[in-house]
Amino acid sequence: MLLCQTLVKASAIHGLGCYADEDIKKGQIVWKLDPQFDIEIDTKQLAMLPSSYRDFIHMYAYSPLSGKEEKTFILCGDNARHMNHSSDPNLGENEFGENYALRDIQKGEELTCDYEVFDKDARAKLG
Repeated sequence: MLLCQTLVKASAIHGLGCYADEDIKKGQIVWKLDPQFDIEIDTKQLAMLPSSYRDFIHMYAYSPLSGKEEKTFILCGDNARHMNHSSDPNLGENEFGENYALRDIQKGEELTCDYEVFDKDARAKLG
């Protein structure tokens, strides 16, 4: 769940992006998993769902690198699902799996993360 104000608009990186709608200070926690808000789906459940749903999950969810042995997907319940990858991101991940600002981020700036830090499927998504 995002802990700051954001908006979604066209991105120069890919499709739509998640943009800061307020100034964010270096070190500020920007996102953390909230099981009441974010959806966890295991591979067995996904296989039983229609292909349109599976396509949506593969596009917008991520498969955590750490945690469960069985493959699961996390679908963010807010604009975080539109965060794009960058090899020079402005968000990092701490030991609790939370995203935090690596530097000051100004209102209007696209929020980016490095998929390879947290997503088992990063290489497939990045081509």
